[in-house]
Amino acid sequence: MNKIKNKSMNKIKNMKYIAMGLLASCALVQTGCSSDYLDTVPTENVSTATMSSSLDNLYLAVNGVIRKMVSQDRSNQGMGGEPGMMISREALGDDMTWDTQGWHQGFLNWSYVANESSSYNRNFWWTYYEHILNANMILQQLDEMDTDGFTEAQQKQFNHIQGEALAIRAFNHFHLVQLYSNAYRAGQSNSQPGIPYRKEVSTEAMGRGTVEETYQNLNADLDNAINLLADYEPVDINHYSYPVVLGLKARVLLAQQNYAEAASYSARCIEAAEAAGHKIMTQDQLMCGFYNIGADTKDAMFAALTQSDQTVYFYSFYAYMSWNFNSSAIRTGIKCINQATYDTMSETDLRRQWWDPTGEAEVPRSAYNQRPYQNRKFTAASTADAVGHVAFMRLSEIYLMAAEAYARSGNDGEAKKYFDALMAERDPGYTTTTKTGEALAEEIMNSRRVELWGEGFRFNDLKRLNLPINRNGSNYDISFCGFLEKPAGDGWVFEIPKNETDYNPEMQKNY
Repeated sequence: MNKIKNKSMNKIKNMKYIAMGLLASCALVQTGCSSDYLDTVPTENVSTATMSSSLDNLYLAVNGVIRKMVSQDRSNQGMGGEPGMMISREALGDDMTWDTQGWHQGFLNWSYVANESSSYNRNFWWTYYEHILNANMILQQLDEMDTDGFTEAQQKQFNHIQGEALAIRAFNHFHLVQLYSNAYRAGQSNSQPGIPYRKEVSTEAMGRGTVEETYQNLNADLDNAINLLADYEPVDINHYSYPVVLGLKARVLLAQQNYAEAASYSARCIEAAEAAGHKIMTQDQLMCGFYNIGADTKDAMFAALTQSDQTVYFYSFYAYMSWNFNSSAIRTGIKCINQATYDTMSETDLRRQWWDPTGEAEVPRSAYNQRPYQNRKFTAASTADAVGHVAFMRLSEIYLMAAEAYARSGNDGEAKKYFDALMAERDPGYTTTTKTGEALAEEIMNSRRVELWGEGFRFNDLKRLNLPINRNGSNYDISFCGFLEKPAGDGWVFEIPKNETDYNPEMQKNY
């Protein structure tokens, strides 16, 4: 186990409080970092005085952490919280390309991955640990609360707040371990360095632990959250719910190559989600543009529902990923699908509408952004309005996850059941495949690449399946994207930010 020696720690004299929801902001005074530990305590925090006054305020704090998933907190305009990180993870893979404009280019060419001083790299680390800290503060307040005399309704609210806070903690640690550690490998010891798994509000230095320990903690948090949220009906899809946490558990199990359990949890998630009213996006909803997905479809299970008066301006997802918003990132660098990925669709697949293979379709401003295979999947509300919903989990993803997990665990019949159900809403000409085993899994993965394009899954999929990046024979420009192929294997790991390790010898290239 690679641990960081706890020789010294950063002393935070006064925490900066996140202005979340109805919570107020306060000032920050912070000392400098010393040399040899992971500073996984962010410099932003929730006001405990405000939080601890009632369960209602703790619920507001949970709501605030979730709202901060879309933000202008960092200095990099293209990284507006989780939506910006979704774009970045997509750029790391082999399904999305563009040219000319430089936003996110360092992910496309992987220069940010190996750069421990990159603010883009650091954004992931700081943002995810910031959310973890806030979740832990909520959990601490719950632990210190006197529950004697609680009514049944109060106890349920207590449980639901605790369940959501645990889900927040797991969601953010899961993204961190996928970026900053080598992949989990079933049947191996997984003793490679993981990430510090923060369970307490503390400025104490922490070692990384192992990847195995990280996943043990992830599963424990999610198991607890599943139990606590079993009877929870959130007010909207911008909160974690019982089906969403089942879906997160399935994602974690898929990353562990525990396909039988991933299939089981995916099936449970689908059953619970559909009981709650969710449905796969239908054929006539495919061109909804996603910016109002929570209202236009029943597909989104968990999403940011940013309102028109909550704009994050050019930090918005749709300022980079739409085809019609009037931003330089789109005018000069509209996002395009890998031509080879596009060609995996049949001629009758309705998802072909999500891209323009000729690049000649009319655009609302100029011919600047006309490129072959350009995106039509994501549409901004208007050329001047980039505010919109961003889905973090869709039921369509869970159907594909169930299909893949059943196929890889040897149950072709169940795999086809879920795959056929999705494809019935995607391709009127589709008939049940005759493929089995690995060939069936590959067909499912091809559909997954198409379905989830631009939603931040491709890099993690390649990494968990130990597959190479292959951009050859397509519409990638090597002079802009930096490379066309990258072999599979260990080493697809973000450098831990320099100001976190401060040249600690134990942390240098120890993957």
